[in-house]
Amino acid sequence: MLTLQHLYIIEKITSEGSVTRAAEKLNLTQSALSHQIRDLEAASGVKLFNRIGKKLVLNDAGQRVVASSQKVLPVIRELEAELKEMREGRKQTIRISTECYTCYHWLPRMLTGFQGDYPGIDIQIVAEATRRPMEYLEAGKLELALVYGTSNNASLHFEPLFEDRMVAVLSDKHPLALRNTPLDFEDVHSETLVAFQIPRESNLLSEDLVAHLSPKKIIYIPMTEAIVEMVRFGMGITVMAEWAARQYLGAGGLTTLPFRSDIGTRHWYACTHKHRSEPLSQLVGRIQKALTGADDPVAAA
Repeated sequence: MLTLQHLYIIEKITSEGSVTRAAEKLNLTQSALSHQIRDLEAASGVKLFNRIGKKLVLNDAGQRVVASSQKVLPVIRELEAELKEMREGRKQTIRISTECYTCYHWLPRMLTGFQGDYPGIDIQIVAEATRRPMEYLEAGKLELALVYGTSNNASLHFEPLFEDRMVAVLSDKHPLALRNTPLDFEDVHSETLVAFQIPRESNLLSEDLVAHLSPKKIIYIPMTEAIVEMVRFGMGITVMAEWAARQYLGAGGLTTLPFRSDIGTRHWYACTHKHRSEPLSQLVGRIQKALTGADDPVAAA
């Protein structure tokens, strides 16, 4: 079987015009190169050179090998150059996803400055991984996941980012809004909850909070903006992170109320594989610097 080494050898012999000069370029003795030529011909199953005196001249089979190597070797060299850039951290694709759809409005702003400093790094936001970012990360389909909670996977590294408190979002004309006091979970039992997804996979509600709400009815809507508008018109209430809800309050018609219990507070982390590139480490550091200890991650971004 022909190998890349064989193609490099035949390329060098033809470009240099002699075995002696080719051996010098390849840092081989003439005897070692002659041995490799015999291996090359044995691997191909045909003679590739005609020996005329002390010279090796390509025959028809050899010319075909050269023609093919001229197509293959430039592709291989380009690949080797790209791998070298990746190894040195100058070129890489970093795929990112978060465990909450509401994060995506501030994430791109945070990435703009990074790409200016690392023009060879391609940043891709993988929104379809939002429901299962850890699965995507463990399967090698993401380089960075912004998640709430950690796991015991020894191959992963978690860096703390910020905490967010869950609040109820409701029409400012809702009786609970007019009462204007922190909510007990029992206050939600008679309400219609407008939720993004089914509770066990919800990206707006943490599992421990869902277990305490027990609303009278749940309406599932696949868009955060639609959820907010339904709530604004009094068709139910919803629950989301306080900082995420804040962006919708400016249009009027909405208010937020905290829960008396701190159940539902989420601790956010940047999760990567432990063995990560230098640019990825720099990106995590920038996100951490922007968000750690920030009361309002949206403003911090």
